[in-house]
Amino acid sequence: MKAFGTVVLSIVVTAATYLAMHFIVAPRLPVAGVDVPQLDGLTAEQARGLLEARGLLLILDEERPEERAAPGTLIDQHPLPGSRLRRGEDVHAAVARSTGMVKVPKLVGLTLDAAREALSEGKLKLGSVNEVASATVAKGQIMASTPAAGLDAKPESAVDVHVSSGPAAQVVPGVVGKSRASAKALLEKAGFTVGTLKYGNNDDFDSGTVIKQDPPANAQAVPGSKIDLTIND
Repeated sequence: MKAFGTVVLSIVVTAATYLAMHFIVAPRLPVAGVDVPQLDGLTAEQARGLLEARGLLLILDEERPEERAAPGTLIDQHPLPGSRLRRGEDVHAAVARSTGMVKVPKLVGLTLDAAREALSEGKLKLGSVNEVASATVAKGQIMASTPAAGLDAKPESAVDVHVSSGPAAQVVPGVVGKSRASAKALLEKAGFTVGTLKYGNNDDFDSGTVIKQDPPANAQAVPGSKIDLTIND
C-alpha cells in the first residue's frame, strides 16, 4: 500500500512538473526569431511565399491609392524589414492601387491641332508651346513633349510641347560684284537659291556682274530662300 502511494505521488509530481514547464517556464524561455524581409514593391503572392518560408504570415490591411508604387504591389509594411519575429507571427502591409493616372499619348510628329485632339481624348490638355529651330523636323510639327509619351499624368493636367519653327535663319552672303555664275554657286553653297533675275545699268561694274541683291548681304534668311539678283547689262 505504501508502494502504491509512492507511485501515485510520483505521477502527480511528474504531471505537475510537465504543466509548469509547458505553461509557465517555456513561454519565458528565449525563442529563436526570424528576420522580417523587405516586402515593399512585391506582389502579395511574392511576399506570401517569402514569409511562409520563414514561418511568418502575411496580413493585408487595406488597398489604397499610391502614386509612387505600381498597382498591386505592397506598401507600408510593419514590422519594418530587419525586425525579428517568432515563427507564426504576422507581418502587415497595404496594397497599392491605381491613382487614376492617365498615359501621355505620343505627340511627336503631330501638328498642334492634332495634338490638342489626342490630348483631349486622353483627358489631358495642351500646355505651353515652345518653338525650336530644326533642320530635320518640318515646321509646325511637334518635336518633343513634357511629360514624354507613355508616362503617367494626372487627368486634366497640361502637357508642354516643343514645336519645330523650321531651319534656323542663316546669313545671306554678299554677291554684288560677282559674276552671275559665281553668285549662283556662292548662294547655293550657303543653302540659298537664285530667285528673280533683273537687269540694270551701273558704270561701276563690269557687264554680267551682280549690281544688286535682295535680301542684301548679311541679312538673315531661312535656308532655301530665294535671293533676287540684278545683273549689269
